[in-house]
Amino acid sequence: MVLKTKLVLLIVVVCTGLPCNKSFAQNKAKNGLNVFLHPDKFYRKFFPHLKISRNPPDSMYIRSYQHRLSIGAHVLSPVILVDINSRKSATNGIDPSLKLRTNLSDVIGFSASYRFVAVGFAYLLKTRWNTRDDYAASRYRTATIKYNSGANAFQFKYVRIKGFTDVNRFNRTNALTPYMPRPDIVSKEFQFENIYNFSWKKYSYLAPLTFTQRQIKSHAGFLIKAGVYYHQLSSDTTIISQRQQEYYDDFSDIKVIRSLSLRVAPGIGGNLVFYEQIYLSMAVFTSFDFYNYKYLQTVDEKVRGRQTAVFFLDGKSSLGYQSRRMYAGVRYEAERRVGSLSSIQTKILYRYLGIEMGYRFTAPKAIKKFYKKTMPPGM
Repeated sequence: MVLKTKLVLLIVVVCTGLPCNKSFAQNKAKNGLNVFLHPDKFYRKFFPHLKISRNPPDSMYIRSYQHRLSIGAHVLSPVILVDINSRKSATNGIDPSLKLRTNLSDVIGFSASYRFVAVGFAYLLKTRWNTRDDYAASRYRTATIKYNSGANAFQFKYVRIKGFTDVNRFNRTNALTPYMPRPDIVSKEFQFENIYNFSWKKYSYLAPLTFTQRQIKSHAGFLIKAGVYYHQLSSDTTIISQRQQEYYDDFSDIKVIRSLSLRVAPGIGGNLVFYEQIYLSMAVFTSFDFYNYKYLQTVDEKVRGRQTAVFFLDGKSSLGYQSRRMYAGVRYEAERRVGSLSSIQTKILYRYLGIEMGYRFTAPKAIKKFYKKTMPPGM
């Protein structure tokens, strides 16, 4: 744990630039070389005693493929919804809620992992299988970077969705159209989280995710997720339409909801393995997030934040096949957040169902050399 703490501190130092520019400039002047641009020399100069020792999992339960390059692809069908309900009691039997839905077809994503690092991205396929002509067009972008050790799984993720449709017929402004398109609404989210696996010696949380590991004997374990999440829902006009505004009090003229939440979510996960190659994986987390949020009339407005607790439920499951080289399976993911804010109640749901497949290659020498030069010694 001491070495892992050093690694976390090293990441913070590199990301925040705590070593001052003056010392880099002095070092460059002396040696004619900026060590910040040469990571192997950077570690020798500023962290001469840093050495990350390997502590492998139990080989009776988990098989690791850290020296192989895993390349994977997946196709997912997303269901994403955002509901905003008024907390005002006098609605005279009218439902003025905002029910935003996306018009997304399938999402295709690609990922690559080698040793402790995994990266991935996804974008929208231009198909009409899941799209509707009476919905506004939606756009979807996501990118992910992961650092995975035996016990910890760090992840940074960015998700951006533009173009929603309000499916509540009460809110439509044109009697000829069944729904109200909202192409100007944008949802943007940044996530930084870590999952700690208490049973990492025998249970691999990573096996059905990055495929750098493979569970060869069934096992389950306790997990805990901790993270910081930034989310913004914004619109060029007010989020609530003019017809709804009389039911929403101080939220009626708001264009931006901006939030920063802290999460500590206990969970449980497990992998059931049949014939050492077929697996069924499940993991579930739940918590009440500390939620700091603001209502803004303009993006640059300065207002004081408000706080509340938001219920969070996250689950993943997959059924697949893994061999020494190949993996393939069916994946299901769902995340639900429910909270009571000032004047409104919100519910956000992400749900994905799809297939994935990949292959493990012998890592090329160029990748091995690049990894060795850019990562801390022994990592």
